[in-house]
Amino acid sequence: MQLFYNIFMSDAKSINNVQAHILRRLFTQDGLRFAEIKDIHTPSDQFSYHLRQLQKLGLIEKSEDLSYRLTPVGKQQSILLSPSSDRFIDQGFLAVRVVLTKLEDGVTYYLMRQRQLVPYKGQLETPGDKIMRGETVLEAAKRAVFEQTGLTCDIKVLGLQHSQDIHNGQLMQDKYFFVCHAQNPIGQLKKLCRNGKHIWLTYEQIQESNSSIHGGLEILNMLNNESFSFTENAFNVNDY
Repeated sequence: MQLFYNIFMSDAKSINNVQAHILRRLFTQDGLRFAEIKDIHTPSDQFSYHLRQLQKLGLIEKSEDLSYRLTPVGKQQSILLSPSSDRFIDQGFLAVRVVLTKLEDGVTYYLMRQRQLVPYKGQLETPGDKIMRGETVLEAAKRAVFEQTGLTCDIKVLGLQHSQDIHNGQLMQDKYFFVCHAQNPIGQLKKLCRNGKHIWLTYEQIQESNSSIHGGLEILNMLNNESFSFTENAFNVNDY
């Protein structure tokens, strides 16, 4: 079932109108027989085909009493079915950004990474990663920091940043970052990781470099907030 689900999600943002009709019917009422689900316009053989396809994808199941119902995966997907079209809602991705700091001689240093990946190659960013299914925010932050830097730290959540990247009038990325603060690092810092090179810099050095990724300084500034904060911005980017 999981294999079919992965194929379904990777290959389709939309489904045909018959399959959407079936999912909507079973989403509003569980355990319906063929005649109770079928629309009046589709021939029975074609309707049966679409029922079988949804079964193969693991979205619906047929019970011993010959009624159909949504599987747990089917319920999850039906929630994402657009009410106005036969498409699944395309949502922004969830990730963590971690502001890792250390204090030396009364000066605060921030661990930044110079990206070696596109987009925004060469710009400065904080460590971070997408939040995997089943992870808590803190679990994702600790995993990202350890995998990318080799360090373990004390971590707390600072706030949430919603950031949209727009290039030539088109929305390229829609990102929700849980911003975390990491301190008291323990371990040997990895100078390089897959994403880029790590550098300790002061806030002034980051600001004066003019190479901080858009919204990057806003993330660092969350350290100054006394309570959980939320920011939301759209950035017009020239190079993507």
